[in-house]
Amino acid sequence: MEKKLHGKVALVTGAGGLIGRDTVRRLAEAGAGVAAVDIAISDELNGLVREIAAAGGKAVVERLDITDSREAASVFQDVERRLGPVDILVNNAGIVRGKSEAFHRTAEEYWKRLIEVNLFGTMICTRQALDGMIARRYGRIINIASIAGVSGLPGWADYAASKGGVLMFSKTVAMEVGKYGITVNCISPGMIGKEAKPSEGTWLGRTGTAADVSNMVVYLASPEADFITGSNYMVDGGRVAGPKNASWNE
Repeated sequence: MEKKLHGKVALVTGAGGLIGRDTVRRLAEAGAGVAAVDIAISDELNGLVREIAAAGGKAVVERLDITDSREAASVFQDVERRLGPVDILVNNAGIVRGKSEAFHRTAEEYWKRLIEVNLFGTMICTRQALDGMIARRYGRIINIASIAGVSGLPGWADYAASKGGVLMFSKTVAMEVGKYGITVNCISPGMIGKEAKPSEGTWLGRTGTAADVSNMVVYLASPEADFITGSNYMVDGGRVAGPKNASWNE
């Protein structure tokens, strides 16, 4: 892979998850030094960082609860000490309920927590990154939202609300910081799994993979995307493009 991000430092939240791990790997392959950040540090994530180092790349692991502003400040400072200032922030960390449930049956404490993590956590990490990016007149912020935040998703109203908030937050911040050479964009995945499987739920006839998302992350972080900001890219096989099962003549 071409080292498009050589000399850049990326911080990825939720790095221990499916999309997070692949994003860490792809950014490192593109030449970036990568801070793999998660609230729970798994053996798998530590193994990935060792693998990157063995291949000649730079990666470190940091524990972070993204809802804790003081902890976020400490982690960003430590990453700068270990790798350098953060040029690329990927706000990937998030939570979702295990099963669908009508909003009028959901517990208030749960959707408050979900919004705290998905929206406030994204805001906290973005705020932590911005001062340095503004001072250096460069930055790439990539927020992982969801098609639920675009089209809504019955049974996950709280999740949809949190991701819709991420979308509007990102668009607004993009307008505020563009003059400093900083871009802010979103990626909204849909039907992502460990491997691609046949599916009637997308127009491409398959589910997506983590690589489908991380490919877009690397693109948005690269020089080729320098003139793109305030945008949302749906990586969903066309799932929200229009009605899937409507009658039509081929």
